[in-house]
Amino acid sequence: MLDKVRRAIRREGLLLPERSVFVAVSGGVDSMVLLHVLHALRHPVSVVHVDHGLRGEESRADAAFVQEHCSHLGVPCQVRKVDVTASIHDRGGSVQMAARELRYAWFNELGIDHPVALAHHADDAVETLFINLLRGTGSKGWGAIPWKSGKCIRPLLGVHRDEILDHARDHSIPFREDSSNASPKYLRNRIRQDLIPLLEQLRPGSSRTMARSIRMLRELETSAEQRLESLLSGIPQANDGSKEVPFTLIEDSGTPALVLHSLLRGLGSHPDTLERIHDSIIERNTGAVFTSGNCLVSVDRDHLHIGTVEHERPVYVIDDGEQQGTRGPLHWAFMDGGGAKVPEHMNEALLDADRLSFPVVVRPWQAGDRMRPIGLGGSKLVSDILTDAKVPVERRSNSYVMLNGDEVVWLVGHRIAEGFQAGLDPGRVFRCSWSDE
Repeated sequence: MLDKVRRAIRREGLLLPERSVFVAVSGGVDSMVLLHVLHALRHPVSVVHVDHGLRGEESRADAAFVQEHCSHLGVPCQVRKVDVTASIHDRGGSVQMAARELRYAWFNELGIDHPVALAHHADDAVETLFINLLRGTGSKGWGAIPWKSGKCIRPLLGVHRDEILDHARDHSIPFREDSSNASPKYLRNRIRQDLIPLLEQLRPGSSRTMARSIRMLRELETSAEQRLESLLSGIPQANDGSKEVPFTLIEDSGTPALVLHSLLRGLGSHPDTLERIHDSIIERNTGAVFTSGNCLVSVDRDHLHIGTVEHERPVYVIDDGEQQGTRGPLHWAFMDGGGAKVPEHMNEALLDADRLSFPVVVRPWQAGDRMRPIGLGGSKLVSDILTDAKVPVERRSNSYVMLNGDEVVWLVGHRIAEGFQAGLDPGRVFRCSWSDE
């Protein structure tokens, strides 16, 4: 393990010999092994631990465990407690996204001359590639997880999970298990627990084969990004941020899908929209207009006009400590299932409170959101559900979804996700309603 990580650090240019480094340690086996390895390689280490406060006493116990271990090693340790719920109120997004943003914000505040080592490993990269492919990805998703990004480095990215577990056992390295890693509500966990084992059954060693492929995909990603940057660097940008892109630049590139994806990246445009835009270019469908998320694209005679539509809509966060309440058009209450009545319309939802992991987030729907509606037998894009419901394009931006973790459980006014509806038994029910008035 030590030789493997030492070679990776040298090959990828992650750290100079005996260079000081912050190590992000959660208390789990991956980060505890990372700390042990860098310490053994004689890098002066300082530990940083983020307490997200999402698992109550378990989170506090993780922080205490890390501090005690660092004291035993004689290693400096900093603990930062963050307020994930407040961040969701301010910025929106899922619980996991907010937690990640808060972690990285703190890492960027740490000493500017000291990198931060993260414990991502080869199996994490394989799982991330599947997540990117399932959710839709451009060239930036091909490499899954980079060896370094900004001041963050990942010395274990060439090491597999079983090697980490073996090293922890051989060196008696203590660690804690995060209970959320077993929850099937997170896509990553289902890929790790269901998909990867199935692939190993179909072809033993597939995880290692895919990890080797990801190394080459990282280089392809770098090559594609360099070419796209060179190709698009000459496009002028107006004071309002809009751009006019000649059709010839897109058509002569040989990679129109990649060019369009790069042009519209970060504007909330859905991948399906890119294909329709490309068809309109080929057909010279002058006057066609496409809106998705914050993005507005119009087709002119010989160019695309790309702009944004600014609209800020509130995000609502509900914790199970609040038994009832109202925020804007959203009303909710916890109740006994025995007194629940079947809603007359989908602006009201009765959900199984025991299936939800609070806090839940109610936010505007985003391009790429999917859900598993009751009775469908599979998942479907929220955008397609709104289309089937004949919601006018100009009104779709007003639609909201409720998230349980990163899973859509209620498309307000339209559908409830399979498995989250309240049953007939008198269990605890989460009743929520939405008033458009």
